[in-house]
Parts: sequence; structure tokens; C-alpha cells
Amino acid sequence: MPTDEFTELREISNLLLLEDTERVARDRFIRFLDRYSGVGPLTVVVDSLAMRLGLFPYASAPIGDVSEAEALSLAYHSPQALRERDFIFHAEQQRIYERLMDGESVVLSAPTSFGKSAIIDALVLSGNWRNFVVIVPTIALIDETRRRLVQLDTGYTIVSHPTQLAGPRNIYVLTQERFLELDPVPEVDFFIIDEFYKLGDGESDDKRRTTLNITWRILRNTGAQYYLLGPNIDALGADTGTDLAKSFILSDFNPVVVDVEDRSRVEDRLTDMQSFLDHEADGPSLIFVSAPGRASEIAFELATGAADPFVIELAEWIGTHYDPEWFVAKALNGGVGTHTGPMPRSLQRAMIRLFAMGKIDRLVCTTTLIEGVNTVARNVIIYDKKIDRKPIDFFTFSNIRGRAGRMLKHFVGRVVSYADHPEPEISTVDLPIESQSSAASLATLIQLDLDELTGVSRERLDDVLTQTDLSLSTIRKNRGLDPDLQIGAARRMRAASPGEFDELSWRGIPTGDEFAAVIKLGYDELIRGRDRSGDNPLSILAKLRAARLAEGSIPSLVGAALPHKRLNQSRSDVVDDVLSFQRNWMGFKIPSILRAANSIQTEVARDRNGQSANYEFVIRQIESLYLPPFIAELEDYGLPIPVGVKLANLGLRGEGIEDIVATLVAMAKSQRVLAALTRVERWFVSDVASGLTREMPLAISPHR
Repeated sequence: MPTDEFTELREISNLLLLEDTERVARDRFIRFLDRYSGVGPLTVVVDSLAMRLGLFPYASAPIGDVSEAEALSLAYHSPQALRERDFIFHAEQQRIYERLMDGESVVLSAPTSFGKSAIIDALVLSGNWRNFVVIVPTIALIDETRRRLVQLDTGYTIVSHPTQLAGPRNIYVLTQERFLELDPVPEVDFFIIDEFYKLGDGESDDKRRTTLNITWRILRNTGAQYYLLGPNIDALGADTGTDLAKSFILSDFNPVVVDVEDRSRVEDRLTDMQSFLDHEADGPSLIFVSAPGRASEIAFELATGAADPFVIELAEWIGTHYDPEWFVAKALNGGVGTHTGPMPRSLQRAMIRLFAMGKIDRLVCTTTLIEGVNTVARNVIIYDKKIDRKPIDFFTFSNIRGRAGRMLKHFVGRVVSYADHPEPEISTVDLPIESQSSAASLATLIQLDLDELTGVSRERLDDVLTQTDLSLSTIRKNRGLDPDLQIGAARRMRAASPGEFDELSWRGIPTGDEFAAVIKLGYDELIRGRDRSGDNPLSILAKLRAARLAEGSIPSLVGAALPHKRLNQSRSDVVDDVLSFQRNWMGFKIPSILRAANSIQTEVARDRNGQSANYEFVIRQIESLYLPPFIAELEDYGLPIPVGVKLANLGLRGEGIEDIVATLVAMAKSQRVLAALTRVERWFVSDVASGLTREMPLAISPHR
């Protein structure tokens, strides 16, 4: 028997005899597992300690090979719904699961590696509820959650788009924006909000915080049971004694341990990081940087090694269909992945897949990756000292740190930080729509009934409530949009000359002047500050015109944008700008301001005895990037636009998203279709199809 291992296990066991040392014992035990071979005469002792420390998933012995008491413990921590899948909860997961199964609502703050999502799976598989609503912060998380639930074969209809048809039993997996598009709101028996801290004033995007608060309010008012989950929150800003405060559970139970190394005084960060990755990193590494442009630049700088042949093939495909000088493609050709917000979602998913498969072991990313998407990193490097021009705060630092290590994959995570280690601070989440605190925007408060408003809130809303330019019903309809901006747009419409107002009153397809008039009004009145992102009405119109002519071709858009690039801007920066415009402006901002302008114009037209407008045809064109709508929708499922265009030419059609995905799954099995695609394109198609149906295996291997 290895004496040193036995001695260490005995010391860990002795710690459990003392008071308040269980966490220390658990940390030491997890470190022991990181070095332990997993075989030999100590297995029984190791399994016994794992169970004593609540780490039941780390017990390796079959139930028949342990004591009766331990066998009962293992069975108890494997809920019936998960038992046939050989899944075992750790002690804290089981505690939360029991409370939820007993009908309690829970607001859980727990470490990133806690396994909070596994509890959702068990709740769904229990079959106790008919309709679930799961609110996630990003479309990437919609895709990840849907894929996980599809593979569980739950028997529920998984609704991930507002236009989808519901079934008798449903799981709605949506962002808050997509949830607010549901009309009417479905019956809700149980709802879940992932990354719930975004309800509070820690969320930098005021409009998204507002729409999430409105979503919470609508769901809360259904009376349904709820499970809110997120990391690194110490308290809720709710009055003690309220149901919300009683639901809050703070757990520090972590099935992995993380070591943090401060390298903030290193002068040559890039050289030092390269040395760490080449000589010290033992396992896959995430590198966090401050901005998308920085991510692609750093990835390119790190790309000095030989890549896997399939990775090179994928990089060449990206270079052909996006741009050969794009740093994302060039970095991948050298074995380094990139993951940023403006990147197409299909390429984001491709990078995560390659990282999970071990095809790449370095992934440079921005903080968009900390919003719940699961990764398998052993190491995390915090490269930049600031995010959004401000020093990294303790909450963000903790969230990034939590990405190191993964239960059942990497027992010990390692963080190398070139940023100054922020001082610990108490992190409290205030729900502004509940508290009506100063963090509650006017767009949040206006959604409350007037008799629910506090005196301070009524005073803040006084100008909105007493004005007569725009009705409360229209203001409330434009959820998340500042009431003052809406009122300003209404006043401008009311003051417009008959000719000017006529230019805003079009239906269907507008003339160039009519479209320009609405874009200018929306830009001037309905967005402010950073939302304008350096663009202006003329540049927006020019980019939309180029998108219409490009028919989905990114190389064409890059070619059109290059003559107008800014001083010191690289060709790769131009590609980033093109993709960012598609993602942010065409995918969200322009449709948002056009829909708001349309609803305001409709009310003003009624008062002016004019024609009400209908911009919906143009909005749908813009949202779909001037392509058949299903091509842009399938991007959200992980299918790149160039592959979607190719499949459309091969016969992909459908009346609704249900028809489209059914046809796609059938095409993924068609030899005629597969023969017309490259190996990279088959890899994408197979992945998307496997995320839509449990019967569709990942048939396309990058090894073939």
C-alpha cells in the first residue's frame, strides 16, 4: 500500500473529526484526486471519503462493492429520474433538488462548477410539471440548453423561438427578449432564470436589465414555482422575511478547487503568457481579454504551433467564406480559437466544440463566455487589466475565475492573472422592479400598475404620467425602451409637416426617402450614447444597401466596407465591423427602433387622421439579413450562413421553423445532399441535426 497516499488520506479523515474543517478537508481531498491514479487497494478508502465529504459523483465503486450504508447513500443521491443515466448528485445538489421537489422556490448562488443545470435536468425528467419556462441570457445558451434537453429525451416539446408551436407539455427555452414576444403568455407551472444577477444593477446593459425585470415580473405574477440560479452573489436586496428573501440559498460547495497566481507585475505579458502556455499549462486554457478586437489580435499572436489537420481545414473554410485575412481564421490555422460577442453564433459554437474535443487547447475570449456556456478549461488566464475601460471588479474576477476546472473533468483549476487582484466585496443583487430602487429605470417602473408605485417612483414618473403626447399603452408596448425617448419621438412626429409625416406612413416596401426618414428619426430619437456605436443614419443606410446586394456573402460586404475603413484599421478589423453590424444592428437595434417607431406612428397617425404605417415586411428582411428567413434562424442553431445558403440551393424549404428543422434533419441523412457538401460543411450540418433530434447521431467525424 502506498504509504504517502495512505498518510494523506488519514490526515484528511482526521480533519473531519475537528469542527469547521470540512471545507479544508474537501479541498485537500479534491487535490488528492487530481494526483490519484484511481486504482489499487486505496479505492475503498477513497470512495468512503468521497461520500463522507458529499462528493458522491467521485465515488468509483459500484453500489454492490460498498457497505450497505454507503450503498443507500449513493442511491439516495441518484434521483430516480437520473438513475438510469448513471448520474449522481453531490450533497448540495441533492439538498437543492429536494427543496424544489417539495414545492419550494429557490434562488441559488453557488460556484460555477456546482452543477446547477443538472438540477434542471432532474426536475424536467421528474415529469412533475407540465410547462417550464427557462430564461437564459444569450442565444448561445438557448442552443446549449436545447441540445442538452433533446439528448435527455424528455418527452416535452422544446420551444426555443417565439413562432414555434407548443405541444401538450413544453419547455420554453428563451432569452427575455424572445419571451416578451410570446403572445399570449403561456401557462407556466415552473420557471427558471439563469444568471439571475443580471436582474440587478450589475448588468451594464440597461435595456436588457429592464426587459429581464419585466420578464421576471410577468413570470412571478403567474404564481408559478421558480428556480433562479447564478454564481458569486452574497445576498438579495429583498426585505428580510419576504418570500423572495426566504428563497435565497448561498452555497460555497465547490466540487473543484482553484489556485490563483498573481502575475500583475509582469512587464511583458504576452511573452510570459506564451511561456506559460508552452511549458506550464497542463490542459486546455481560456484566455480572457477586454474586447473582441483584442481577442482576435492576441489569438493571432499566440498562433505559432502546428494545428490539427481538421482544424486547418476548418480555418481555410472560414478564410474562404469570411475573409482569409481575418485574424480569427489565421489564428485557428495556428491552433488557437477565438470566441467573441460579434462573431457569428455558428462559429462561436464551432470554437467551443473544437475546445471540448481537444482539437484546440487555447481559446481567446471576451467576457461573453462567462455567461453560462459550459467549457472544459483547466487553466484560465486573465490577460487584460481592464474591461470596458474600468479595472476588473471582484464580481467579474470571481466569475472568470470560476471557469477554471470542471467537475469530473479537471479537479484542480489554475488561474493566472495579469490583472490586479480586486479586493473582496459583498455582492448584492437588487431586483429593481421589486424594490423600485434608484436602479429601476423609467422603462421598468412604467410597467407597474399605478397603485403599485411608491411615492418616489410616482415622482420619478411624473413627467411621463402627465404628458399627453403618447399614451401609456403605447409606451408599455415598447418594453424596455426609455419612455422619455418614446415621448420625444412622438413629439417630433406630431410637429412634422404633412409631407414629413407622410414619409413615415409607408406600408410594405418604402421608397429610399421614406426608409431614410424612419431610420433618421429612430436614430435621432430612440437610441442614445453608446448604442449608436460610432454609426450614423447615412452609414447605416449604406451598410443596409450593401447587405441587400451581397445576398449573404461576407467577402462582398468586406469588399464594400474596405474603401471606408478608419485610419489604422486592419482588414481583419473591417471583417469584425461587418459581422458586428449584422449581429447588433441588423439583428437587434434596427428592428427594435423600427418596431417602436411603428407603434408610435400608429398612435400619432390616428390623432392626425393619417395613415398608420406597417414596417414589418422591412423589419423581417433586415432581421433575416435579406436572405430567406430560415437561413438566419438556423445560424442560431449553429449553421453558418454560407452553409444555409448552400442548403437552400439544394432544396431546404419549409412553412415554419418546425418544417425547416425537420427538412434539415432529413437532408443531413441524404447522400445526395452530403455529397454536395465539403467535409467541414457536413461537420456543421451533422452537429445542427444532432442538436434537433436524439435519433440523429454525430455521424460526421473530423477524423475521417
